Amino acid sequence: MTKPPNTLKSRAVLIGTSSYLQMAALPAVENNLKALQELLEDGALWGLPPTHCTVVRDPELATDMLDPVREAAAAAEDTLVVYFSGHGLLDDSGELYLTLPESDRDRMYTSVRYAYLKDQLLDSRARHKVVILDCCYSGRALGAMGADDEVRLADSAAMSGTYVMAAANDTARVVGEYSAFSGELISLIRNGIPDQGAMLTVDVLFKTVREALHNKGLPIPQKRERDFGADLPLFYNKAYQQPSKEHYGPVANVEPSRLFATRRELHDEGIHRPLQAGICGTAERGGAESIVVSGGYKDDRDYGNVIIYTGHGGRDPNTGEQVADQSPTDSGNAALIKSIITEIPVRVVRGSGGNPEFSPEYGYSYDGLFRVTDYWTKPGVDGPTVLQFRLEKTVDSGVRRSVDVTGRGVDLGRWSKVSTETYADIAIADSLKRLYEYSCQVCNFTVEVPGGLRIAVAVHIKGLNLPHNGPDAHDNMLCLCLNHADLFRYGAIVIDESFQVINQIDGEPIGDLIVKHEISKDYLGYHRQHHLMDAHL
Repeated sequence: MTKPPNTLKSRAVLIGTSSYLQMAALPAVENNLKALQELLEDGALWGLPPTHCTVVRDPELATDMLDPVREAAAAAEDTLVVYFSGHGLLDDSGELYLTLPESDRDRMYTSVRYAYLKDQLLDSRARHKVVILDCCYSGRALGAMGADDEVRLADSAAMSGTYVMAAANDTARVVGEYSAFSGELISLIRNGIPDQGAMLTVDVLFKTVREALHNKGLPIPQKRERDFGADLPLFYNKAYQQPSKEHYGPVANVEPSRLFATRRELHDEGIHRPLQAGICGTAERGGAESIVVSGGYKDDRDYGNVIIYTGHGGRDPNTGEQVADQSPTDSGNAALIKSIITEIPVRVVRGSGGNPEFSPEYGYSYDGLFRVTDYWTKPGVDGPTVLQFRLEKTVDSGVRRSVDVTGRGVDLGRWSKVSTETYADIAIADSLKRLYEYSCQVCNFTVEVPGGLRIAVAVHIKGLNLPHNGPDAHDNMLCLCLNHADLFRYGAIVIDESFQVINQIDGEPIGDLIVKHEISKDYLGYHRQHHLMDAHL
């Protein structure tokens, strides 16, 4: 098996007792629970839905502990994980008891017989059951426990179809912020195990934890398994280094709209290789290979066949707030800019956190190929400057925003396609070019080819398409040569309030704009704002 258990058919119950009236408190237990919950729900490791991972803290009654196990056991069909951390007790016959906050070692009836929990697991339809017991014994300090206690605990916990890890160590002994056994387990899951495969199996995890504890001189945990595949993969191995498989365009046998539960599944299928980064690819190669749109940036806008995607960088990893300006030299942003030049389409993945109209309810959906057609800068919602990229689906959806020319008997030869949803009126553009006799308003040069054909470009100052929504009118247009048209589109040059042409690179003026028609200063200001030039003006 190359994937972890089916997340939709699996369940986990994490139980921890940290506060006691009659025994020593175990504050590390709460840290154990919190960390394990995060790891189980992390899509880069397993991706168990939060509704499938139940955490029981300081259960007061036996029912508080056992009812969640009963419910999870009934619902699980693939894998069931049950974890307990806290004091553990053995009675005179060697039977294991799990403790509650009011448990008393002299009154065993104040604790919960492990046999009761075992009964719930035995009735489960789950193909695999993993039990992790991070128990300690308060009587150890009195010498009441023998040298074979770890073996006795594992034996008492074992059952058919189940893999049991039994720590049987002194949970009160804290290594860092976690108990010794759980701390090693958490570290291995979180960081991965070098020189292992892409998956961490249950048995590999246990053996590596046991070796680490042995090397530190700590009590050695035990395991028992009956009718259980010890090679069951439970987590993706974050330390696994897969050879790079750079790939542009579609992926064989993966159709748009296919759903994926986790980022790891996207990685394994070659849709989006990074497990965390939202942009895959480099400017040194063909540009971006793929992106993930999941609502992580407040300035993102998803219109279906058109996506306004916010670049990478500048976010506080703890709060998600934009705290610094984004840079076009950031590797991911530079890759998307390169994609404009190469025109190589980018694979787009939508996550459940994005626009609900187009995003999946859970996990991720591969939504096909988009082209990166434009980029600009603007002040973000949080204040600092962000880069934004316009991506258009490669297959025309038939949606038109500015002018709907379909079904009206309109001559399509009159309209030039601006984007998948926008057309510009060629007649308006041609009249502006004739006004300037096809000469550039920046350099006054006229491009003429054999046969007397003159070439100029009518450039919209404020773009017609989403999210700019500028008008298709002369006051929003310039007549430029091919070179200056591209320089203007990408913000290498801008025009100030006095119609001076400014070099974006050094902020210095390069000459006055030739003006023969009314030009909106508001649109020129919009263009400057979206290309970071106000700092020079």
